[in-house]
Amino acid sequence: MATAFYGTIVIKGDSGRQQVDRFSHTDVSLAYALFDSQGATGLLPVKESGVISDLILNITAAGTTLTFKLIIDGVDTGIRWVQSASFPTINNRFFVSNPVRVRAGQTIQIQAIT
Repeated sequence: MATAFYGTIVIKGDSGRQQVDRFSHTDVSLAYALFDSQGATGLLPVKESGVISDLILNITAAGTTLTFKLIIDGVDTGIRWVQSASFPTINNRFFVSNPVRVRAGQTIQIQAIT
């Protein structure tokens, strides 16, 4: 049985405004995060050019998901990060240390790899 978990993604726009969205995810290989603001679809449109500055999961222990994959505009970016690098107990989460530049109008997808 797949475990469901939740997370939050933060995109800091060039103006300083933040786009914050909550998503749900299952611990199933190749499953996509479903974004709440988009009616639980797997595509998050970027509202303003800026950087993905944080991604936080609501869990503090690893399930079967080992890593996540970042897809922008349907293209695999090659960016992978381990699930534990998104735990709320980690002060220096992956995107805090490694912000990723995005442009207004692009779409973001997050995919689990088990």
